Amino acid sequence: MKRFQNKVAESSLSLPVSVIICILIWFAAGLVSRKIWVPFLLTGFTTYLIAEMNNRNSLLRIRSRMMSCVYIVFATLQAIFVANWQLAAVQTIIALCIYLLLSCYKDRTAVSSVFAISLLLSAGSILWVNILYFLPIAIILLCVPLYAISLKAVSATIMGLLLPYWSLIPYFVYEGNTLWLQNHFKPLYDGSVLFNYSTTTYGQVIYFSLLVLLFLIGWLHFVRTAYKDKLKTRTLYDVFITLSLIIAAVVPIVPVHADYTLSMLTLAVSPMVAHYFSLTETKLTNIVFIITIAIIAIASGIALSTPYFELQILR
Repeated sequence: MKRFQNKVAESSLSLPVSVIICILIWFAAGLVSRKIWVPFLLTGFTTYLIAEMNNRNSLLRIRSRMMSCVYIVFATLQAIFVANWQLAAVQTIIALCIYLLLSCYKDRTAVSSVFAISLLLSAGSILWVNILYFLPIAIILLCVPLYAISLKAVSATIMGLLLPYWSLIPYFVYEGNTLWLQNHFKPLYDGSVLFNYSTTTYGQVIYFSLLVLLFLIGWLHFVRTAYKDKLKTRTLYDVFITLSLIIAAVVPIVPVHADYTLSMLTLAVSPMVAHYFSLTETKLTNIVFIITIAIIAIASGIALSTPYFELQILR
């Protein structure tokens, strides 16, 4: 018996309908008045990238666009209370890195992909230097479970990491700004941001709670039914699980950067949630699906109509 969630997951109209609804929400959130066209376009590109990632790796056993639907709905909800081009650019860079990571599965010759990951993160660090912390995570994932690391890959990582700064340093030396590099990397070891909730908003707390809850539900489902997926698919989902656990742990430790880490967590959690909603068909999961839609709709309505989500919890 196909329930509502299964009809949505398998329908070819799900993604177009989701996109149209989300576009309307973006307009209601101030797409024109707040001039957030760049985040809007980058979110659209990331949605397309996730669809391609699903197509290339067959992450779902059925033909479904649920992965892109889940992502764009979550990203739109976050954009209601926080949207800027730096945040959207960082999220797109992480999405590209995840896409490239998955393409390295058991391929020790994928040096170009490893170089591209390192180069993207290095370039992204010019916008938000803390994105560099994603690099050791990527290297660990390349070692296990992707088994794609090699000496050439390590060399490519170093070259990709240094290239953007090799290009910038001569310019700042010419301008006489010799302390730029030192000042730029200071946030990497700034201990004052640890457990500093002075800027934490209700929107961040609610959004984080929703992502973590749905991830735990999706993770439990995946553990119980992983035997139905191919070995490669299980390995790729291990990447999403590892990323979700690490990022979810970082959010409360470094709450000052929650907007960025939550956007990264959205990318890691979306495949798990899509897997759960697409490949279950019980009455209970159907109820969970409907409740999730209702919660997101209510949260979106509150965020659009009131400034509650932007209020700081420690006022």
